[in-house]
Amino acid sequence: MIPGVPDLPSRTSIITLASLALTLGAGCTQPTPVATAETSDAPPPKIKEWMDRLTVAHEYDPKTGFIVAREVVALPPLIANAPSLDAAIAQAGSERIVIAFATADRCAPCQQYKRDALNDAAVVARLSEQRFLPTHVEVDRATDAAVAPLGARAIPMTYAFQDGKVIAQLRGQRSAAELLAWLDQLPR
Repeated sequence: MIPGVPDLPSRTSIITLASLALTLGAGCTQPTPVATAETSDAPPPKIKEWMDRLTVAHEYDPKTGFIVAREVVALPPLIANAPSLDAAIAQAGSERIVIAFATADRCAPCQQYKRDALNDAAVVARLSEQRFLPTHVEVDRATDAAVAPLGARAIPMTYAFQDGKVIAQLRGQRSAAELLAWLDQLPR
């Protein structure tokens, strides 16, 4: 101790004060963290609502945003055993309307469409009428067949062809009643 000179803090005190100053200073100079939403594997609300209506086994894929089917619903024989889209268009000529169902095995709404509408007895009966020639395009297995004549890969989709041209389309998963009403609006 030197007379007339105030006591200096100990070396330990100096280190502690310096550390505290650096910590406080660093806290002021670093950017304030921005609150971010946690990454979630949960589907967005609108997709969740849609998923809640599905009865086929499915799950949400957060990487793609798809509702992925965990089961594949068989098509009725009338559609499963139908000619390919190109063959159906050639066979139908101008006398019949080709009804093409575009789906994918991976697509849960497509599988629901098959279960609810395409396997419905009234729909199968209507599609059996002479004026219609139903067919199916599995877009993942026949991408070229789907893209060229259909022009898109949206699924599920239903197309009506006459004379080789699309005359009507029905977008999305539909009930049997909605599909029947759409079929009724096609030319006779």
